[in-house]
Amino acid sequence: MRTLAFPYTDAMARPVCCYTFTSDLNDSWQDLTRRYTREPKQLPYRDLTLALRYVSRDYATIRKDPGSAGSLLLTRKKLDPDILSRLFAAFERALAARYGKPFDDILATQLRDLRPRTVKIANHLQAGGNAPAWVYDVATWHAIELLKGKFKLPNGEHIVLRPDTDGNLVAFDHPLPEQHPRGEQGIHYISCTPMTLPGYPGILLNLDAHISATTGWPGNARSLWIAPDDAGLLLTSSQTYDRVRNINLVTGMLPELTDSFAIDGVPTEFTAADLRDAKPRIRARHATTPDRHPIAAGPGRKFLETLLEHATARLGTESLTLDDSKIRNLDAPSATGNDPADTLSTAILAAAHPLQLSVVYTDDIQRARAATAITDLLDIASGTLTTSTATLLNGSLTVTFTSAPAAALIDPGPADRRTDLIADICQHVAPDARHIALLDTSRQQAAKGPDTDDPKHQIRQALAARGTVSQFLDTASAPAPDKTDHPARAALRDLLRAAGLTATTPTRAFAKPFTAHQPCIVVGISSHERQRPARRTVSLAALVTDGSTAPWQLLGYHPDAHGWNELPNAIAAHHATVLTRFDHRDAEARASHARDYAERALHQLRARFDDLPIVIYLDTSERFPVWPGLPNNNLASTEPGRLPHLALPNRHNIAVIRVGTSTGRKLPQPVRDLVARQGTDPALVPGSTKLYHLPGSTADVYYLVNRSRSDQAKDFGVRPGHRMTRFEVTSDENALRTPWHAMTCTEFVVLEHGSFSREQLAALSARLCGHPLSWDGRTSLPAPVHLAVQILNDHPDRNINSSAMSGPHAQTSRPRRI
Repeated sequence: MRTLAFPYTDAMARPVCCYTFTSDLNDSWQDLTRRYTREPKQLPYRDLTLALRYVSRDYATIRKDPGSAGSLLLTRKKLDPDILSRLFAAFERALAARYGKPFDDILATQLRDLRPRTVKIANHLQAGGNAPAWVYDVATWHAIELLKGKFKLPNGEHIVLRPDTDGNLVAFDHPLPEQHPRGEQGIHYISCTPMTLPGYPGILLNLDAHISATTGWPGNARSLWIAPDDAGLLLTSSQTYDRVRNINLVTGMLPELTDSFAIDGVPTEFTAADLRDAKPRIRARHATTPDRHPIAAGPGRKFLETLLEHATARLGTESLTLDDSKIRNLDAPSATGNDPADTLSTAILAAAHPLQLSVVYTDDIQRARAATAITDLLDIASGTLTTSTATLLNGSLTVTFTSAPAAALIDPGPADRRTDLIADICQHVAPDARHIALLDTSRQQAAKGPDTDDPKHQIRQALAARGTVSQFLDTASAPAPDKTDHPARAALRDLLRAAGLTATTPTRAFAKPFTAHQPCIVVGISSHERQRPARRTVSLAALVTDGSTAPWQLLGYHPDAHGWNELPNAIAAHHATVLTRFDHRDAEARASHARDYAERALHQLRARFDDLPIVIYLDTSERFPVWPGLPNNNLASTEPGRLPHLALPNRHNIAVIRVGTSTGRKLPQPVRDLVARQGTDPALVPGSTKLYHLPGSTADVYYLVNRSRSDQAKDFGVRPGHRMTRFEVTSDENALRTPWHAMTCTEFVVLEHGSFSREQLAALSARLCGHPLSWDGRTSLPAPVHLAVQILNDHPDRNINSSAMSGPHAQTSRPRRI
């Protein structure tokens, strides 16, 4: 499998100019900081850095000096001292004007005599992740210098890639479609991300391609690309609306700092007409993903291959190639996600508790959708669910239908508006029954109020407090009359999964290279930092098999559920209380508390199941790991406290695997399979869903390459992306409006083998993605990790700021939906 990860070469390792601020200059800089930081806001040093890049037309940054308390100014090219002092004077003047202070010209006079020293970064690039952060940036900008300019498309035409101040390469002058009356276009851009891989020598540069939807309406804009001239560096900035003056402003000091260095100046404000100009100087990027836009997301597999060829030629080196692991039979045999109706019904019949399903609906259409999903998935005769209550599957399943007014069910408002509805739903639940609820929701209605008034969150939390897990079906998701109602089926499957009912059996997960299906516990731990406010979440779920053909036993952990308990009890305990208690102001303290929480859970699990083999999957962010032995530069450390299994008894049969996706980690971007089927179109870029391993690594690293279901479907809007770029689509509007998904990958790093071989753990990891418990197709994470993540993602408080929960009348505003 070819990827877009390139090793840094000598051509990218050229020297850098380093300006060291003198002690007097450092003192002046600190004085400036003290003068203007009485407010809890940082000074706009980012604007100064971006302005430096524009002025130098290249890379520049200001960093702390690792050898002292001072600062370093780093550039790839030597700067004219007069230009440097002029820019810093403009920065100080703008600060003084912003805060109503006199301009003293402190910095500029001390910068005129500053001289750079040359720093060679070639040696740093082999440091394997221990190099200073600026080294990555400098090497990346060396690569940008090589990659920018003409980019040849498969049809022989060229587009021009222009660097922006964030380090992307942007096809700014080549929107699709070329003209649009409302400025609704798509701009291709390429991101350049330095990264390291586990056990792999040196640093890699990973490229990826994206499409940014633009808008001609300032109210829809999130950020801006500004072109001060026709061919040079692009400025990146945010925008805001000044209600008093009724104008749209470019935020920050960037326009003021760069205006005098641009021949035509840099605009400080803009209008809709500026965005819709035939050749605009400003392009505004959509704040949200629009439902209907001329260009959908994703440049397509063919564009990525073209980028691979372009980068290979310009960088003068081959990209990273992943080797086929030869491990097969990764996916469930059923095309519907291994949930055939007979086995799902069998799981309900075999459950320890009878199941009581409450369907709460607003109109007959929603009632019919729920009833059809139930009869189809459980292979029950249609027309069975015509009464308000029905008992099915020999008494193992009772379904009740309750009609509710929109004001109580889907309209935003105070939580006490749901009180009577919750009581009505739960009043007839049998004492020994497992109660679950499928309810209507409306994202469109919920958007009319603040997050704290979202009825979905309120109802889910109220039901969880009564021990009931819930799932919601959006009224806007109803398909056309002749189409299969996939949203309703998915909601019901997910609800049954939350109830601990799944038709997925573990037997096939233990196929070759395993010699036999053996008893074991598979644990998923997910812990990530969340911002605004800063807090750390942690969730644990487990799958247990006794070695028989019975479905997985699903467990979850929460202290309010008395530790490890049946999954629905753990989910209800999570959702009935706050999202997390780990909100200490110090990030290290938050990580330490989460680590103690997870290790306590693992100790309980080990005590409960004695000496059963355990496989622990760890999903934690690259920047904020819970255990110190997870980062690439300290991988699999055996010092006490570095990994979770080191504190457990009988750790001889405990395996530990770090798992990650591109949403939380820097991973290589797959481009094309090296093996194409005979007789295929030469223009076709072959895809893959195989398991690969990383050659040349001292660690056991595997990558499961994934394709989305729409990419694998025979959709005529998707298939052109396998053979051509969007620039070559001439008249097929459906193809342009259809998302073209690239291949993605999931990374498995085996940190401890336990009683398994590395091939067995790789196969189990991939099959736990390919044998989902209730979802269609694959999941991007192994099943126990996916369960743990889903518990957090479904939490009622996930998107609510903690300040909004501090009082009964506190509210937080919801971002405006366009």
